[in-house]
Amino acid sequence: MVDPIATRCLRLAWQGWCAGTLPVGAVVTDATGTVVAAERGRMFEPAPVAGRLAGCAVAHAEINALAQLPAAGQRPDHTLHVSLEPCLMCVGAAGMTAVGRLRFLGADPYAGASRHYRHTPYLAELPLRVDGPMRGGAGALGSALHLAYYLRTAPDAPAVAVHRRSMPEAFDLARRIVELDARQPDAAAAGLFDLLTEPAPTRPAGAKTTDAPAGGGEPAGMEAERT
Repeated sequence: MVDPIATRCLRLAWQGWCAGTLPVGAVVTDATGTVVAAERGRMFEPAPVAGRLAGCAVAHAEINALAQLPAAGQRPDHTLHVSLEPCLMCVGAAGMTAVGRLRFLGADPYAGASRHYRHTPYLAELPLRVDGPMRGGAGALGSALHLAYYLRTAPDAPAVAVHRRSMPEAFDLARRIVELDARQPDAAAAGLFDLLTEPAPTRPAGAKTTDAPAGGGEPAGMEAERT
């Protein structure tokens, strides 16, 4: 991992994984690249945390990070970085808090809503640039952590079926994440980043998989960064 902000997002996401909630991490940087806010999702954590939402449907990483910014003023030189493509609520929150850029690592074919952002007269005052998903290991881990959560907690959930159709390439990495020690809150020590350099398990010759859809072509969700 050479991108320190992407690494921090994934470290926060891993902490969420260890806490048993949706593994998403968010970081806000200013014009110099300095981190001014950072948080993770706490949706399924009942314990309250001072100054953070927890145990409710809106306790997403992005909301908790953006809530640390001042209420007044626009921030065109600020970037919200997220380990996973934000949902409709969080894309809207990025615009409403007047940051200039939203950058996400991994695609979320189930709840990701980066393509559905629209300009109201208020939002048009500061157009939001949206970049993602990111190619390479950081994007792969961001998506796979999300899928791994469902494989661990609800393997029959609709999210798994959607990933199977659109991102079958994420399953091997997600299964390897499930096998890591979730009692170790440090992502590096737990071996999360090692998964990008370890060879994936090989299948016996002629073995079939039910994760891959019929037909060829590049799986959805792996396009290059866009503006």
